Amino acid sequence: MNFDRLETLPISRNEFSQLELFKNVQFEKLAGFLLRCSVKSFEKGDKLLDPESTKRAVYIIIEGSIEVLMKSESGGSFTQTITRGHCVGEMSIFDSYPPSATITAKETCRVLVIPADTTLAMLRASHELCLNFLQMLSHRLRTDNRIVCDEQYHIRCIEENAKIDPMTGLHNRRWLEEMYTREMNRSNRGNFKLTAFMIDIDHFKQVNDTYGHLAGDRILIAVAQSLVRSLRPSDMPVRFGGEEFSVFLPGTTEENAKVIAERIRRNVENMSITLHDESIIQVTVSIGFAERIENDTVASLIDRADKALYHAKENGRNRICRLNSNDEFSLM
Repeated sequence: MNFDRLETLPISRNEFSQLELFKNVQFEKLAGFLLRCSVKSFEKGDKLLDPESTKRAVYIIIEGSIEVLMKSESGGSFTQTITRGHCVGEMSIFDSYPPSATITAKETCRVLVIPADTTLAMLRASHELCLNFLQMLSHRLRTDNRIVCDEQYHIRCIEENAKIDPMTGLHNRRWLEEMYTREMNRSNRGNFKLTAFMIDIDHFKQVNDTYGHLAGDRILIAVAQSLVRSLRPSDMPVRFGGEEFSVFLPGTTEENAKVIAERIRRNVENMSITLHDESIIQVTVSIGFAERIENDTVASLIDRADKALYHAKENGRNRICRLNSNDEFSLM
């Protein structure tokens, strides 16, 4: 039989051979099934499918392109462009669920529509068509997985950046609330040692008023860098706000904390900071610290370290003060 002369076929042998889905598939083997199919034209913006659609069919793009818009219940969305030779609607054929996306014409296009029962019959009749379907779905799945991974990476970057103080590069209060709470819970459960520092740059307002806010920014950055250099990798420094910094020191006793606090104080005191006009100034810090006690919370531990800090500032600055479990201050 000469199938090229059958005017009732929706597509020609030439169009059939140019479609990716029919690569290496014999036209004669599927021509009878094509009699049950139709070709439809869509203008830009026309809807082919949406989650409310009840008709089950595969739509193969003969000319033009379409856009797939997927929306999740959480409010997220993602779009994908399907071009000539590829198809949509096939998942509903296999699982009998409504389409999970809204599909519209991205430009004027022609589409071969294959009803669900005809699609399954064609797949049973052609091993090559089955392989093409699997290859197409595998490629789409790989592409979608890559898009999802990229999106998750960008989301993580945004979330992490939201927890970083842009000026000093230290973590900020948002990170503190999450990580300090986690460390406090761990220390309380295991009765592990945990010490908190509150650190304040001495006379910072005076320096700001004298040298300007740009100089104040340089001082904050320099002190933050010195703080990181003075701490251990396991310690958790945070820009608490303004000229104040906090640190949680896991597994640290009061005696070890005293050594670390003195190292921080000394390193800042010995640091020379070059300002924008090339002038050089020096600053100092006051440090208050307290060790975790039973039933402590993040707020209560920081509050006791903060009280020790202000006691240090009231008694000369550039010094360290500890508030012990009996609420007694000890200057160092």
